[in-house]
Amino acid sequence: MSTKKSIRYSVRSLTCGVLWLSLLGLSYASDPFKLTESSSDKESLGGAWGKRLPGEFEPQRGLLFSCHELLDDSPELFVEMVRLLHHRIPLIALVSNEEELLQAKSLLSDHTIPLHQLRFLEVEHDTMWVRDYGPMILETDAGFPVLLDAGYSEERDGDDRVPAEMAALLKIPRVPVPYVIEGGNLLTNGKRLAIMTGQICDDAIQTPEDHEQFLRVFRQLYGMEEVVVLEALVGEPTGHVDMFATFTSADTVFVGSYQVEEDAENAAILDRNAARLAEVETASGPLQVIRIPMPTHKDGVWRTYTNVIYANGQVLVPIYPSVNVDLQALALSAFRAALPGWQIDGIDASELIESNGALHCITMNLGPIGPLPVFPEPDERPRLHEEGNHEDSLRLLLARRSPGTTLMRY
Repeated sequence: MSTKKSIRYSVRSLTCGVLWLSLLGLSYASDPFKLTESSSDKESLGGAWGKRLPGEFEPQRGLLFSCHELLDDSPELFVEMVRLLHHRIPLIALVSNEEELLQAKSLLSDHTIPLHQLRFLEVEHDTMWVRDYGPMILETDAGFPVLLDAGYSEERDGDDRVPAEMAALLKIPRVPVPYVIEGGNLLTNGKRLAIMTGQICDDAIQTPEDHEQFLRVFRQLYGMEEVVVLEALVGEPTGHVDMFATFTSADTVFVGSYQVEEDAENAAILDRNAARLAEVETASGPLQVIRIPMPTHKDGVWRTYTNVIYANGQVLVPIYPSVNVDLQALALSAFRAALPGWQIDGIDASELIESNGALHCITMNLGPIGPLPVFPEPDERPRLHEEGNHEDSLRLLLARRSPGTTLMRY
């Protein structure tokens, strides 16, 4: 199992960050890892700057995911996810090299899934957990997207380079964020409200005194007016909010619920989180909190029904057919009730969740990213179907990899 992600500051991020923060009305203090407000008009800060992180339930112009371990360890999930989504949303598939590209194309072709619906992007990276290291795309009043590039684990440097590589390819402004902020621990209603667990503060700051400063800078960079910090589940490896919550609209949030006999401690935590969120005021009144059952984790596997993919009128919900079939039906019904007119599909994430993540964890919504270019592919070389026997070539390709080596999310 890979180790817990650590705070990573780079000279590159700090240098570029100075320029962008000065544009946002911020400046670095004498301590290069601390930030202070400049003397400029405070109305230029935060949401008034004209930037917004859209909700995932809003129209999306792209969805990013990594082929990586999925190809070897969960090929059925890879195929099913693409099959269900390719007609709903433009898909960007990360591959580390041409072998992964060939393997992905062969797998999809074998299942008669049209390849022209995907854009393959070759960027060498380490893991499939793109939600945590992928770019956050903000919408601006000026009509152009901005890419936020937060820090990530120094042990996964390839993952950490993905946002910068994408910004260069897409030719959109990139704002380095001098903190570790993992996307799985950040949810928004698209109206400048963000929720996270205290784990994000633990990842981002070095001393307790930096807590309020971090939240202030976060609000300013991400265009948030309100940030609600919730309690993380006790014992759940990631500490992320997407393991027990999801926004279905600007004024509705799902929050997980455990039976007391299943997990009394976390049942109480989720009840407190739900009560805290019910106190939040939205433009249409108090935030509506809908409770959704949490499947069992008594076998050490932390399953979730909130770790979903939103894709322009379709939701993919992780399901686990071998456990809690009754709760699964309730979860799917809750999404159908909350999102009338949407296509709600359950997708078996039984293997994936054993690596401490589900569907939301392996995708990144790209919101207002704009028209997508055709990314350059690796140097043209003979494809599998041009090399003679297709099955022999595919077996040779798969033999070069080591199945069963999925890096745990945590």
